[in-house]
Amino acid sequence: MDEDKKLYDTNVIIEAVKSGEKLRGYTTILNVIEFPKVTTLDLTVITPSLDDYLLSTEISQAMVEKGTPVPAVDMVVAAVALNRGLTLVSQDKRFLFIREVYQDLKLQLEGL
Repeated sequence: MDEDKKLYDTNVIIEAVKSGEKLRGYTTILNVIEFPKVTTLDLTVITPSLDDYLLSTEISQAMVEKGTPVPAVDMVVAAVALNRGLTLVSQDKRFLFIREVYQDLKLQLEGL
């Protein structure tokens, strides 16, 4: 898998900082707000666009209809990955709920 096409979620970033692991790819400004030490890694930070927020709203509605609520930040992060064709790398199983509806979501779950 192309390392540069990965979007890292906060939980994976925290583990990388703790272990000294090097990551290449992307994260979002929301992940930087959650864990500012992400700036010590060589990741490109994406600020969500209007299209990302619009898709997040669609994801939110789909999750409510499905009965599987997902935190707002997770929906925005998933939308960023979907809109850019990035593989979302996370330890959070809730992204599986999103992928059930949005099958184009490339997801790499770690540490489960």
